[in-house]
Amino acid sequence: MTNEEKILEMLASIQTDMNGMKADMNGMKADVNGMKADMNGMKADVNGMKADMNDMKADVNGMKADMNGMKADMNGMKADINDMKADMNGMKADMNDMKADMNGMKADINGMKADMNGMKADINGMQADMNGMKADMNGMKTDMNGMKADMNGMKADMNGMKADIGELKADVSNLKTEAIKTNLRIENEIIPKLKVLAEGHAMLSETLAPKSKVDELQSDVELLKIVVKNLNSEVQQLKKAQ
Repeated sequence: MTNEEKILEMLASIQTDMNGMKADMNGMKADVNGMKADMNGMKADVNGMKADMNDMKADVNGMKADMNGMKADMNGMKADINDMKADMNGMKADMNDMKADMNGMKADINGMKADMNGMKADINGMQADMNGMKADMNGMKTDMNGMKADMNGMKADMNGMKADIGELKADVSNLKTEAIKTNLRIENEIIPKLKVLAEGHAMLSETLAPKSKVDELQSDVELLKIVVKNLNSEVQQLKKAQ
């Protein structure tokens, strides 16, 4: 084979290769265009994914904040639950005490009911007694009104009596003075004269007068003695009254 043939063959081969390469290039261009379209789609997807990722990050951050808040709430709830458990235990103890108190109170109430029934009976009896007492009081009021009227009359009488007593005291005082004077006169004047007269009458009766006259004179003397004695007695009583 000549050099030309070799060159032509090489050219033909190169042409074939070139054609193949063109075809490959066309295919590659088509692939590149497809890849570009895919890349553009992927870019759009990536951008969408970035936006989604940003939204997800924001959501995650929000969820983290919510989780932290929930954790704090959970801790607070745990503390509240513990407090509630303690309160419940205390309430249970209080309930047991209250049950015991209630049982005691029930017994007390039953006793009080019995006492109340007795008291009701006593009150009914007392009411009956009170009604009787009211009637008695009304009667007593009537009596008291009568007594007040009597007392008022007695006061008026007492005032009159006081006035009378004042007058009597004055009269008694005057009588005392007169009695003292009379007693002194009797003692100093009349009695000595009566004694003299009595002695003279006795002597005359023995010598001159009949017996009947003597008896009359003796009777007069005795009468005078009685009068003097009575006067002396009255004077003594008046002295004691002073």
